[in-house]
Amino acid sequence: MVARIFITEISGNGLKKFRIVFQLVFGAMFNARVLAIWVILCAVAVAASPFGTFSSMPFSQRLVYWVSVVTVSFVLGFCGHALAVIAGRRWDAAGRFFLEGLFATLLISAAVWGIGRLPYFAESGGRLSYRLALAYVLLVTIAVVGIRAIVMQTFGVPSRAAQRFRPRLAERLSDGMGTWILSLSVTDHSVCVSTDRGQEVIRMRLTDAIGEMEGVEGFRVHRSHWVARDAIRGHDAAQGRVFLELVNGARVPVSRTYRGALEEAGVL
Repeated sequence: MVARIFITEISGNGLKKFRIVFQLVFGAMFNARVLAIWVILCAVAVAASPFGTFSSMPFSQRLVYWVSVVTVSFVLGFCGHALAVIAGRRWDAAGRFFLEGLFATLLISAAVWGIGRLPYFAESGGRLSYRLALAYVLLVTIAVVGIRAIVMQTFGVPSRAAQRFRPRLAERLSDGMGTWILSLSVTDHSVCVSTDRGQEVIRMRLTDAIGEMEGVEGFRVHRSHWVARDAIRGHDAAQGRVFLELVNGARVPVSRTYRGALEEAGVL
């Protein structure tokens, strides 16, 4: 079922979704808090040197081994989160955490098993069977994902990637409309919401709709239009008017009032 979801997601503009999610996820890696956690975990792993590596490896080898394992696990753990955001866009929070744990476990266990088979480590106790590596990684992943789930449910702070494809406004859309919202436009006394799957009209004010896009970077480009930044493919001008070209082929007019902000942001 997960494979079928991936096939669906990479159709059309799916590859762009992959790029957006991975940019958001890995952009979050390079902040002081995450780097501090990485340093602490490296230090703890080297000092503890579990799985018999404390006695079987000299300090220099243990240092390289555990820094490698922790670093690769960090990167693949973020990959697991990104894949869960993509595959579980229609799932509830519990389902996405399950997917995150599943992807992270499979990726990290394979990496740990592979690192232990490198010639530099294999003869010194770093060699684990895949089954044993899978068991150890599964236990750690359950603990890490469980803690993340408790923290996020308690404080209500979703990741930027999850928030991008699950803004509050998406909850108002019908099934089948998707959750990648590209633009908002005023129509009569309602708002036309454009996604990568189509359009739906919702009876509400544009300002309220924009408020429910919290966490998604975008621009008010006209008194009647708002667009998400990652939905913009380019821009052109015709008869003195500027238009934004979106990934779904739509052209959205830019008024002079908002042109300056778009120029400052590097969109124009």
